[in-house]
Amino acid sequence: MIDYHEAIRKVREAAKPLDSREIALDCALGYVLSRDLVSKFAQPPFDRSPFDGYAFYAGDTKPAGVGEGVELEIVGTIPAGETSVTALQRGQAVRIFTGAMVPAGADAVAAQENVSVRKNKLNVLREYRPGENIVKAGEDIKAGRMFLRRGCLLGPSELGVAASQGFTSLPVYRKPVVAILSSGSELAEVGNKLGPGQIYNSNRHTLEALVRLAGGTPVYQGRLPDELDRLATGITRAFASADIVLTTGGVSVGDHDLIPAAAAMAGTKLLFHRVAMKPGTPLLAALYGEKLFFGLSGNPAACLVAFLQFVLPALKIMSGLVNWQHQWVEAVTGKPLEKCGNQNRFLSARTVWREGRFVAELALKQKPGVLSTLCTANSLIFLPAGGGPFSAGQTIRVQLFPEIFGNNPLFQTCNYFQPLARII
Repeated sequence: MIDYHEAIRKVREAAKPLDSREIALDCALGYVLSRDLVSKFAQPPFDRSPFDGYAFYAGDTKPAGVGEGVELEIVGTIPAGETSVTALQRGQAVRIFTGAMVPAGADAVAAQENVSVRKNKLNVLREYRPGENIVKAGEDIKAGRMFLRRGCLLGPSELGVAASQGFTSLPVYRKPVVAILSSGSELAEVGNKLGPGQIYNSNRHTLEALVRLAGGTPVYQGRLPDELDRLATGITRAFASADIVLTTGGVSVGDHDLIPAAAAMAGTKLLFHRVAMKPGTPLLAALYGEKLFFGLSGNPAACLVAFLQFVLPALKIMSGLVNWQHQWVEAVTGKPLEKCGNQNRFLSARTVWREGRFVAELALKQKPGVLSTLCTANSLIFLPAGGGPFSAGQTIRVQLFPEIFGNNPLFQTCNYFQPLARII
């Protein structure tokens, strides 16, 4: 049985970013940039006004600091998207609108609500400094500078910045394709009638959802019976079109737990089998060339926890997020925590930010086969081997998964992103 932290290390070392490809800007949300992007020009490309007002030479307003104001002659109007064909002369001003280019001869802008106009005369009541209220060319992005770094996740801001530089397509890492195979003759697909001794294949749907939330593309490849040859053939076939293959069930040490032998027969190279953690102890991880195989427990909660610990980081790294880490925070126990044991344990929990700290409480039942508990959870409490019990108010470590449990009302009712300084 391998140590939990050693198992994480092995998975991170085995996972490699996938190949790069060029995709349309409008399709790049959620992908990871595979090459640094260098700006083609300054952004903004010219000095512009940040609001509706009047542009003028700041030196002309110097007398306004000691007198009743300065009058300037309004000689034109510059809407956004148009330019002035002539430079302003001393004593002149021009009406300017948000985003419009500041004309030559002007080096300051006054907001329209801070000045008064009578006929074609602008009355400025105070002195303005050179450059005041002007968005300078290159203030956002300098020309010829890297503005997006390889390995960054492309969100709305990143796509907007790329668009401001005129990029119509972006180089990104390919998202992992994840094949999901279910083993076990007792499983029935949702929609079919249950036979004697059968249960519905809930793990398939849990894993498909987890893969999508993690940024991968799930492909369900069916249910396989507990027959060694057919399991091995199914695993080999799945690798033909997938970067990661997941199986559920049949991974322990019983007479019908054939996945370890089937994975070996399929040509995988074992990384580890059985991890010193609960739930999810029977986990198997192996390599198929540069592709990854994970044999997950058939118990629903154990399957989900093992995915979060091992498959999730593999997916993130293969997507290009090579520095991705689990989000650990310090929290205090809201109630006494009596659980303890000789192995690392992950307990489903409800964690909120309350009175300047994270507070975590256990969520209902803690059993490998009880998935419904995780419907009320938004995090995992980590109990190290030999740790516990804990009284209320003691410090513990917790893993947060906002991208997985972000729709949980407990996240929606607390300022989850405020305490970033507490994340360790």
